[in-house]
Amino acid sequence: MRHHYWEWPIASYLFLGGLGGGIYFLAMIFSFNVLPSYQEVGWVFAWPGFIGLLCLGFGCFLLVFELGQPGVFYRCFIKSTSIICWGARLLSVCLIFGFFWFLSYLPLGGFAEFMAFFRPFNLILAGVSGLGIMLYTGLMFSTLKSHAFWATPALPVLFTVSALSTACAAVTLSIGWWPAESTVNNLVVATYISEVLHMIDIILVIAEIIILLLYVLSLVGAGNVTAKKVADRWVKGKTAPIFWGLMVGCGLVLPLIMYIVGAGTVAATFIAPWIVLLSGLLLRFLFVYSDDRRAIPGEEHYYNKLPKGDEAFMTRWEYGKNEF
Repeated sequence: MRHHYWEWPIASYLFLGGLGGGIYFLAMIFSFNVLPSYQEVGWVFAWPGFIGLLCLGFGCFLLVFELGQPGVFYRCFIKSTSIICWGARLLSVCLIFGFFWFLSYLPLGGFAEFMAFFRPFNLILAGVSGLGIMLYTGLMFSTLKSHAFWATPALPVLFTVSALSTACAAVTLSIGWWPAESTVNNLVVATYISEVLHMIDIILVIAEIIILLLYVLSLVGAGNVTAKKVADRWVKGKTAPIFWGLMVGCGLVLPLIMYIVGAGTVAATFIAPWIVLLSGLLLRFLFVYSDDRRAIPGEEHYYNKLPKGDEAFMTRWEYGKNEF
């Protein structure tokens, strides 16, 4: 059955949540694992961290807007059996501690110096919760068993890889901006991180292409009628031009070619990251609007039954042909 379970706010929320969480996860990894002895890492990641806060904040707004009852949004935090509850909690943790981490880099005098003491603690909490957000965006869909196209263990993997790829692209576009000063050390560290992220994103885009194609093509031969119907629509139906042309071709293969062939050019450092971001958003929209649902027993009969006593009228009437 086709009835949109969610609309564009949820698609945007999934994209923004994964993007913001991915930025803080990358900041944590580079600060504690890749370049642990360089204080410049935090400074060059400060502006991407601010962008991550904006993404998470606006994503929360879209979630509340889509729920339709802002006054009872607090229930997302107290109803522990709901998958949305865990997403709301992870978003809150990442927002709060990510905000404190960002404040420590602002020119706020003694307050910034005080907050600098808690930088490692704040970044660890923001980074770990960011990883949880990336996983959650796929887990939320995979728990909806009646939507067979979503209910697979591969969806959280696909969304996590996509979120991390978009985070790499966003950091590449914004690393080293204010409040980082234009010192030689900051520029060297920012350049090195950009080069590493460039290589990581190549791997992630390749992985995303493989996972996405395996995901969709495997469901073409699935025994579940609902999942097969959606997969057929993606592969050879009305959604095929968007899937093959925009998503796979322009959204993944094209930036991959730019990354590999045009390394060091504007195409690789500016155009390709923007395409990766747009393809990540398109991926969420494709999944959100592919929400075919398996009808529960008796549901189709209920919607198709005719009013008693008016069966003859209802079957003879044709739109635009009968006049009374």
